[in-house]
Amino acid sequence: MEIDFWLERWDNNQTGFHQQQVNPYLAYFYGNKGPAVEQREKLKVFVPLAGKSKDMLWLSQNSYKVFAVECSDRAVKDFFEDNALNYKHAAKEQHALYQSSDLPSLIEIFQGDFFELQQEDLDDVTDIFDRASLVALPVEMRQDYAKKMAELQKPGVRTLLVTLTFDPEEMNGPPFSVTEEEVNDLYSETFSIQKLLVKNVIEEEAGLKKRGLTALDETVYKLVRK
Repeated sequence: MEIDFWLERWDNNQTGFHQQQVNPYLAYFYGNKGPAVEQREKLKVFVPLAGKSKDMLWLSQNSYKVFAVECSDRAVKDFFEDNALNYKHAAKEQHALYQSSDLPSLIEIFQGDFFELQQEDLDDVTDIFDRASLVALPVEMRQDYAKKMAELQKPGVRTLLVTLTFDPEEMNGPPFSVTEEEVNDLYSETFSIQKLLVKNVIEEEAGLKKRGLTALDETVYKLVRK
């Protein structure tokens, strides 16, 4: 989807995609199963197409530095204000950069177009959490997204990727269905891919079930930039 689509959704409060809870896969793989607390301050997690995700707050509260990108100025401001966080606003070339000022670890949100990011913007990023980006894009945009992701990363950067798979005849996205075959097609040339788990979540997603889905699988992958 083009930026104007998402800006309109935020401006009209059509944000049913926003999750009120921290993503359980993030909490598991970067919490219970993640690095020791004393090691986390060395890590910086990139969250693309972040919206006002609670995941950013969880990462900071658990000692990770956070760098995110979000096109909507309203979403960025809502993130800080909804969580009663102090922040400062600075210019970064032609874009806006928002920074937390009272959290254990820094949150920086680049307000602008994901495709305008440069590798130096992610120079010290060690990890990426993609729960809502790939599935937010129609099939014709995913190749460009995956290519841009590869360009932005240094070798060794790790990605926790969460996808949804369902019958696209049952529901128009977003979110969109992304198959395991497509993940391999998009990423296998430049990333190593490990499938961590698959979970049937149709009974947990009442909103998507109401939109017509009869089956829904959530798949979690670990990608590492070659």
